[in-house]
Amino acid sequence: MADLVPPAGDARLPEIAEEAMRLVHIDPRVAKGQALRLRAAARRVGDAGAESAAERVLGLAARESNRMRSAALHLRRAVAVADQAGLAVPAARARMTLALVRADQGDIPGAVRLGEAAAAYLEGLEAARLRHQLAVVAQRQGLLEEALREYGRALAVFRREGDRLWQAKVLNNRGVLQAYRGRPGPAETDLLRAEELYAELGQDLAVADVRWNRGFAAGRAGRVVAALTHLAAAEEHYVRNNLSAALIMMDRCDVLLSAGLHEEAREVAAAAVRELAGRRMAADLAEARLLLAAAALACGETTEARKAARLAGRAFDQQGRPGWAAVARYMLIRTDWAAGRHGPDLQRAAVAGAEELRAGGWAVAAADAALIAARCALAAGRTAEATELLRHTGRTRGAGSPAAQRVSAWHAEALLRIAGGDRRGAAAALRAGLRALDEHRLTLGATELRVHAAEHGLELVRTAMEAAVADGSARALLTWAERGRAAAQQARPAYPPADDGFAAEIAELRAVAAEREQALAEGRDARRHSQRQTQLERSIRERARRARPGVTEGHSAGSPTAGSPTAGTDDRLNEVPAAGTPTAGTDDRLAEGRPAPAPAAGVGDRLIRQGRRGDVAGSSMVRGVGEGRGAAGAVGRPANPVSGRRAGITRTRTAGWDIPSLASCLGDRALVELITVGDVLYAVVLAGGRLTRHELGPVTAVDAEVRGLRFALHRMSLRPGGSGVGGERLDAVLLGPLRDRIGDADLVIVPSGRLHGVPWRLLPLCRDRTVAVAPSAAAWLRAVTAEASGDATVLVAGPGLPGAADEITALSGRYGATSALLGADARVSAVLRAMDGAGRTHIAAHGTFRADNPQFSALRLDDGPLTVYDLESLRRPPGLVVLSACDSGMSTVHRGDEIMGFAAALLAMGTRSVIATVAPVRDGAARDVMLRLHEHLRSGRSPATALAEAQRESGDDPAAAAYVCYGAG
Repeated sequence: MADLVPPAGDARLPEIAEEAMRLVHIDPRVAKGQALRLRAAARRVGDAGAESAAERVLGLAARESNRMRSAALHLRRAVAVADQAGLAVPAARARMTLALVRADQGDIPGAVRLGEAAAAYLEGLEAARLRHQLAVVAQRQGLLEEALREYGRALAVFRREGDRLWQAKVLNNRGVLQAYRGRPGPAETDLLRAEELYAELGQDLAVADVRWNRGFAAGRAGRVVAALTHLAAAEEHYVRNNLSAALIMMDRCDVLLSAGLHEEAREVAAAAVRELAGRRMAADLAEARLLLAAAALACGETTEARKAARLAGRAFDQQGRPGWAAVARYMLIRTDWAAGRHGPDLQRAAVAGAEELRAGGWAVAAADAALIAARCALAAGRTAEATELLRHTGRTRGAGSPAAQRVSAWHAEALLRIAGGDRRGAAAALRAGLRALDEHRLTLGATELRVHAAEHGLELVRTAMEAAVADGSARALLTWAERGRAAAQQARPAYPPADDGFAAEIAELRAVAAEREQALAEGRDARRHSQRQTQLERSIRERARRARPGVTEGHSAGSPTAGSPTAGTDDRLNEVPAAGTPTAGTDDRLAEGRPAPAPAAGVGDRLIRQGRRGDVAGSSMVRGVGEGRGAAGAVGRPANPVSGRRAGITRTRTAGWDIPSLASCLGDRALVELITVGDVLYAVVLAGGRLTRHELGPVTAVDAEVRGLRFALHRMSLRPGGSGVGGERLDAVLLGPLRDRIGDADLVIVPSGRLHGVPWRLLPLCRDRTVAVAPSAAAWLRAVTAEASGDATVLVAGPGLPGAADEITALSGRYGATSALLGADARVSAVLRAMDGAGRTHIAAHGTFRADNPQFSALRLDDGPLTVYDLESLRRPPGLVVLSACDSGMSTVHRGDEIMGFAAALLAMGTRSVIATVAPVRDGAARDVMLRLHEHLRSGRSPATALAEAQRESGDDPAAAAYVCYGAG
């Protein structure tokens, strides 16, 4: 047996060495024990070849266990033993493996030298293996096309020789490379075949690692459910085999952040920290703490974020990683600013941090820190200090600067203009900042930086809204509120651009940016990478300028939006002020200006690094590539000093709109957009061709009334027959001050914060009119002008809901020829097929709203839950969706009024109207309301009008009051 101690002089030592090498890919601990016994036997008999092979296995086993120093030590011994014995080929094999570890540690030049030294002594299969290793190194250098060619050449040899193990390794690495190049199809093809080969070979651990990579690739393509599924499978295998799953957790955290699931991401990051602390993996623990800080900050948990960032910074200092330590201190500055600590201590820390970051080459972060310092000075009334800081930061907005740096520079310019009383110039600067921000978003591979980019956008918008309130401009407040709602969507994942050349340049830009930040973290010269980054940014802006102008909204990141300037427009102040430039007065006539341009698309800089495990500055452990288990975490994944991870491209959601078009589509209706600025709630009303602004009062008082109303409705829904539910107090706060402006017009309401969960039917001023609720005015305009869907009607009854089958059967009888899915027919796949492009879809099924994870809110069908994510597989959105389940219209509201839930997802996909509930509905109570609703729909009424009629006919039934019409109405 291969696991027994071989006797001295055993001729089977080479066979035992080969078996130990095979075990590295299956169980590194067993392989290590085998190699130790092999080394002892080899030393007893003086077999230098077997001893070198044993040291090589020990090095690989150490690498698989994330012990890079130990791996390098064993491999150097393997080289030395073979060299001393004059064994050129074993020495070359050891150098080939040591090259991989050097690359792991960030020593790319050293890895290349070792590979070149080994090349002269290897031929055939071993030469192809070396070619594969050098392709790995090229991939880490960001030379993606060269790596792709070398992978192809090596793969041809392995296929010709029938070497399935090395075929799997090449396919695994190439699959990840394809994901980076924006080729999700080829990536999945390579990774799936690698998984099949590893499974055929019994390499269970390698199979788990490929699932890890498939999770990464799916996340990069915006396929969140698939990404989480693959990562969960990999994590389960690691846990089952007592291996650390912390790094998989960190990738899972990244995907969750990309989907806006900040709370769950925070929990996963905290679990990764506990796991790494327990295993004493200090380097990775520091990075995990920085990721936890980013997730906690996204959740608004500034105390937790500060603690995690402080511990991370201390660890980076102790580990001699100054680049990372500077980033940790920058995270502390951001956290203190978010926590409202705007005093002199933060100003001093921000000034020092800006200098440290600038000296280290972190120009973008330095500009942001300097901006925070200036805002602290402004808050303290130290105008002279603030002006100097703002002038210095504003000067960095040149066209050759990274887009992210220009965001802070334009914000500084805007604050400087506000301080000088130049509101018109400030508005132009803020618009330029948003254009630069939109460029920046395309290159944000690391999720927490997309979240940070969204925060940048919200800060710009917040500054603009405060100026609009100060000037009393209703037009400016509405325009900037709409931009804020759009900016809040920018942290969401999306699909890569459809244009191959565009995608390739973006992929190269990411790789170059990754190598640049790696070089900065390690103190190397990054000027060559900076120059290439600037060239690529310019080329991509030109591509975007030639791309499809006038597209209202699409899945391709980088497509200019309707109503926007051509993508790549220069960030200049000498533009004609658009509508939205603050002007005096509370009543803005529509003829006073023209539509404000939406942000343009493009690319920019990001704070990331490339590299993997080890103890050098800027490195991080990610599952290895090459000779060990075959690149489970594949090289070249650009990662970020804040998290060490990455994710996909962001989608531009700032669809074009303008106030005249909005007024035209409203007709006799009135728009009421509720807007939170600081701690005060405002309303902007567009009715009768006029815009007016109204201050409604403290947000806290409004929130208290909303909670009270929802509690009362919840109680009445479950206990029919009690006293009525009144919304008089909330009505008096929200709509009372607007009574003269809205008259008896039907309403389009755009809520803010907790108001997204209001049962509007209970407000007295809403009872005798039609009400449609929308995420934003732009979203309502898109819905009301969207093309009509097909004529088909789809009716679905889920299991276990009393009255659902009767409800659907009754509706089916009234509609005649229709698609009715009940019992075993109501399966997820069948329902999705039927919904695709349907005119009307009605689903009566148990619903579960996940406040912690709204994208996993679900409707229960025969074979399991239909989640929000499942809806994303629809090619054509249904025109109207009616969800009669409890809480089916509830949404989680993130910063900037980004909403997530069933109704929000359907509207974002293009569904014109959604009718759903914002409260529990007792079993069986929905039937009569739904039958009345559909009678009015069949008679030709609009969804909002049909619902209003059905609610009036239902009297004071709380079940009827729970329904809200979202979208066009």
